Amino acid sequence: MKFKKLAAVILTLLMCLMMFPANVSAASEKGIKLSKTSLSLTVGNTYTLKRTVTGFKTATVVWQSSDSSIASVSKGKVTAKKAGSAVISATIKGTKYKAVCKVTVKKKSSSAAAKTTTAKTETKTETKKTASSNNYSAGNELLGKMTVGWNLGNTLDPSNCTWLTNDLDYETAWQKVKTTKSIIDTVKKAGFNTVRIPVSWGNHMDKDGNINKAWLDRVQEVVDYAYDNGMYVILNTHHDLSWIKLTENDKKTVSAKFGNVWKQIAERFKDYDEKLIFEGMNEPRTEGSASEWTGGTANERKVLNDLYKVFVDTVRSTGGNNKTRFLILTPYGANSGYAPMSDLELPDDDRIIVSVHAYLPYNMALNRYSDETKLTDRGKWEIDNAFSNIDKVFLSKGIPVIMDEFGSLNKDNTSDRVELVKYYLSTAEKYGVPCCWWDNNTICPPSEGEGLGLLDRATLKWFYPEIVKAIMETVK
Repeated sequence: MKFKKLAAVILTLLMCLMMFPANVSAASEKGIKLSKTSLSLTVGNTYTLKRTVTGFKTATVVWQSSDSSIASVSKGKVTAKKAGSAVISATIKGTKYKAVCKVTVKKKSSSAAAKTTTAKTETKTETKKTASSNNYSAGNELLGKMTVGWNLGNTLDPSNCTWLTNDLDYETAWQKVKTTKSIIDTVKKAGFNTVRIPVSWGNHMDKDGNINKAWLDRVQEVVDYAYDNGMYVILNTHHDLSWIKLTENDKKTVSAKFGNVWKQIAERFKDYDEKLIFEGMNEPRTEGSASEWTGGTANERKVLNDLYKVFVDTVRSTGGNNKTRFLILTPYGANSGYAPMSDLELPDDDRIIVSVHAYLPYNMALNRYSDETKLTDRGKWEIDNAFSNIDKVFLSKGIPVIMDEFGSLNKDNTSDRVELVKYYLSTAEKYGVPCCWWDNNTICPPSEGEGLGLLDRATLKWFYPEIVKAIMETVK
């Protein structure tokens, strides 16, 4: 009996020793897996595949479709385009490791088609408001190439600087460095491939919206710094709420002036290719109103939708590359809440992209008067909830979305901001939403303003290289 017990113990030890190397090997295995190996979608629908990489400290994943005319893919987001089947693959760049998912795309049922037709006649349905019948695959493919962006904030966008007499002095009214090609080169070298150039026009035009030539020339010069660098460029109307009023009484006058401004911008840039994107308005809202930052009123949102029609029609009418240029529309206040996003009415145009802004979690990222400096579970929920709403209103219908402003102000909490950046951008990447950091070239403490600067434009050194590194590692 003792011998049997001893033999059992020895046998158990031998089995453990035999298993140990196998477990070590398994733990160090390299590879990639997808959240699904097969997927069924209806034409026009999307699904975001999640990938899990093991055995690599850092890895760049390359997404491909065997037939993009059936199902395209961008950063894991699969868009069903026509009936058929395709294989989506995710490969770790420079290696043999690959995971695949077979996608079957089905035609819309006759009932679904009838529902879409009916929705077009109902002015208050969400289907019409989001123009779900359009095929936005080109916009999604474009955003898939935009890894991460950087805003040239507080530069060409200052407004109402009444102490200035020279148009061009506005560029250094809110920060002291004139933009140079070297600044944009530095941004590109760090890994940003998109530059958003906010521009305010109100102080550089007459009462009818005729823009001063010197100002438009300077704007074009700065645009060219990025465009000639092969970067994506977003150009907009920014702090122009002094003349863009969202009221029925002002709509006729504002529409004429707004259309004239965009006609001149569109004419100036009509020969630029799709890497130049026009954004109609920045954060359209009524300043000082009770609902300024909570989505506005139904009447304000209606006027906003009417102004967007003017914007789209004006740009398209100028011809050249503007016939197919990608145009960005923004909900009231660029708000990521469900109601203002749902009320954004998109035109019958498949080259439309939606932008929202979300400095989250608010108390940590933007609220100067809060002592919150760390990313909490509640903060993570704020981020998750915002992207979930964006998905429900836009992404689930195939409508492309860019977060062209985000960031976290300086509260002497660099390591916590690094953690926030990683969580924020990894969440955005799951949904296929590229993001642009708002850089206002200041790192002031909260008591003095919003310290959202990343690049010291005077020295061409990064204020927080740790944050830039975290951004680049997350969006790879």
